[in-house]
Amino acid sequence: MKRRIPQQSRNKLLPIYLVVAIVVLTIGFMIYRGVRKETGNPILMSASDVPRISATDAIAAVNAENAILLDTRTASQYEASHAWGSVSMPYAEIESWIDTLDKDAWYITYCT
Repeated sequence: MKRRIPQQSRNKLLPIYLVVAIVVLTIGFMIYRGVRKETGNPILMSASDVPRISATDAIAAVNAENAILLDTRTASQYEASHAWGSVSMPYAEIESWIDTLDKDAWYITYCT
């Protein structure tokens, strides 16, 4: 008669597999966030983390052609009044134009 192997040894390894999976996922996530941060493409940023520049610096950057000024208000607001040299890119339509932007360019956005 064949002897059956008890299933208890297999069940004892389950917690070890779960711990290893959690550690691997955590390390992978940390590496992913580090790479995103190093490449200048952060995953999540709060309003206080967003880099801000003065209006004088923005004007100087646009005049020197180092930056592109994006007006993220609605098209009607842009038509009513906008900063000289700005391009209308309404935030509500971000999904349609975000992929058209040059990843190496410096964009300065405004909405007031």
